[in-house]
Parts: sequence; structure tokens; C-alpha cells
Amino acid sequence: MRKIRPASEETRETVAQAIEHLRQARTLLRESGAPRAAEAARHALRSAQGAARHADHRFRRSLP
Repeated sequence: MRKIRPASEETRETVAQAIEHLRQARTLLRESGAPRAAEAARHALRSAQGAARHADHRFRRSLP
């Protein structure tokens, strides 16, 4: 297998925290009547979820 940059537990926690903040932002934007901004937050949330999957994979592969 190809070498990849290892991920730490801290990386995974940071991405999880970012996802939670994006969820809150999406909800607040919906409630404030900003549908285009809420849609942008939704896209950012999906991207962050992909980053979380990537970080999880890097973490699993970096275990001894």
C-alpha cells in the first residue's frame, strides 16, 4: 500500500467539531430566512463529512 500522512485522534475530533458547527450554522440560516446561505452551509457540511471519512481512513491505516 501507498504511504499516507497519518491522522491523529485530535484530527478526527477537530473535523467532528467543524461538522457540528456547520450543522448549527445551517439550522440558524434556515431559521433566519436565508435559503441560499443555508444551501451553501449544506454543501460545506457534505464536504466536511467527506473530510471526516478521509480522516477516519487515514487514522485506521496509521494504526500499528
